[in-house]
Amino acid sequence: MDSSSRLTTKIRLRQLRCFVAVARKKSFVLASEELGLTQPAVSRSIKELELILGEPLFDRSTRGATLTEKGVGFLDAAEAAILQINQGLQSFFGGDQPAEQVRIGALPNVCSQFLPGLVRKFKEGHPTTTVTIYPGANAGLLDGLRRAETDFVIGRLSSSEDMRGLAFEALFDEPLVFVVRDGHPVIKRTPSLDDLQRFPLILPPKGTIIRQEIDRYLAGNGLTKPQNLVESTSSDFQRAYLMATDCIAAIPKGVVQSDLNLGSLVELPIGEGELKGPVGLTTNPMLTPNSSVVEILSQIRRHRDT
Repeated sequence: MDSSSRLTTKIRLRQLRCFVAVARKKSFVLASEELGLTQPAVSRSIKELELILGEPLFDRSTRGATLTEKGVGFLDAAEAAILQINQGLQSFFGGDQPAEQVRIGALPNVCSQFLPGLVRKFKEGHPTTTVTIYPGANAGLLDGLRRAETDFVIGRLSSSEDMRGLAFEALFDEPLVFVVRDGHPVIKRTPSLDDLQRFPLILPPKGTIIRQEIDRYLAGNGLTKPQNLVESTSSDFQRAYLMATDCIAAIPKGVVQSDLNLGSLVELPIGEGELKGPVGLTTNPMLTPNSSVVEILSQIRRHRDT
């Protein structure tokens, strides 16, 4: 038995799950919350794995959880191993599952605007195929796709690190807009770029594609880094905070379209047509799609090309 085979017999699935969760969340705390474990238990599993491999997987001299070069290389292998186990279990217990099923991860605004028409058309030709929709934030959707919990995701393009091992196909560009609550002081006059520094801002966190686009726009218009800033990807928090404060939010228009229609939020005439965020189809090349998944993916691509 060679050394790699001996190592394989020592590594436990629990250790791999903890490693992947910390690597993706970039935080031991967030990983422990996702896994339903205590932080010491997650840290212990990582240390056990590092001891088995004989190499540190995380750089503990930095804030958060940053992968070492060896850790980056091991991440793909760990995710592939977990995926194969999940697929094996699904195959083993397949008798309890529908013969044909399509599982779609999607952003909330995609669920309300893009998916209903798509699913309706698909179901007309496949009435016995079960279609299950899993809404969520982009990061969680990508994690679910890696774990084979969904067949594909319709969401936003993320950073190259977050998209590692996944394939993205652009479907459409979603406008990014600046919005405020109805009755905000800025709508009593003509809004200007200076208002983006005069009032607090809500922006997506650094590293997201949307934040990069917004930062590019602000810098291109000579605006300095925002001083009064809240960062969040939660649309529920963004709405609630907008309604309770005088902040300005930069957000995909689809997320707040219903609020704009109702008049509870107001779009500012700033950056019109200049800010966009790509929304597309993300797949996991390691998954083998069933015939129903292949068909609905074909319908999505035909819809894109028309």
